Amino acid sequence: MLLLIFLCCALFFVLLLLFAVRSYPIPLQPQSRILILIAHPDDETMFFSPTICALLQAGHRVFVLCVSNGNFDGLGQIRARELSRAASKLGIAPGDVTCLDYDEFHDGDTWNRNALCQIVMRHVEVLSADTVISFDSYGVSGHHNHSSCFEALQTAYTNGDVPRDVQIFVLDSIPLWRKYVGMLDALFSFGRSPFFYMARFRDVAACWRAMWAHRSQLVWFRVLFIFFSRYVYMNSLRRISPLPLTPSPRNPQKFKFH
Repeated sequence: MLLLIFLCCALFFVLLLLFAVRSYPIPLQPQSRILILIAHPDDETMFFSPTICALLQAGHRVFVLCVSNGNFDGLGQIRARELSRAASKLGIAPGDVTCLDYDEFHDGDTWNRNALCQIVMRHVEVLSADTVISFDSYGVSGHHNHSSCFEALQTAYTNGDVPRDVQIFVLDSIPLWRKYVGMLDALFSFGRSPFFYMARFRDVAACWRAMWAHRSQLVWFRVLFIFFSRYVYMNSLRRISPLPLTPSPRNPQKFKFH
């Protein structure tokens, strides 16, 4: 009995310590306008919720651009409505959520990076966004649609389409063995990336409520995901900028991370 009490107390203090880990936010002007670029409905909740909650609490305006409505199983319209409801659970206004339904961006298909680049940059211009946040080259889960979001941003830099006053950040992909240790990954993540968001308890609760709004996607492994994935509890980000190279067919411009 004493051992059980000791373990419960130890767990309590570990959780208290982890929730007290300091965030290192990305550098933003007051009341910035941030565009979260995702591939499918539920990406905003499963991967970006700590960042979204922190940005909203800091007084910034957050927009979501979802490239596909996730119509792989014929549930596109349902998933688009779920996205709007889930975003509202995170604190994003329904009018600040855009879910595309274009033939060239079907869920699971190979997406044209040039076409996607043009769409993303048009939304950046129309929304007057000064910051874009999306996936890195691996896309967290390795899904090629996630990677396509990164490739579209890479193409925008290569083509010189990114305005000088717009900064772009990407979400770090981490090894599989760290992905499902929940809050404990703070022990391995803290200090490794220049920008880091640690969710508070209310942020985690908001994530759970938002995921519940994605009813059509609540299969058993996603239920486990929202309890054990480190992306529910923390996000580590990196800013990207093009290397100082002259773009050419043989020497395309690439990113450096910092």
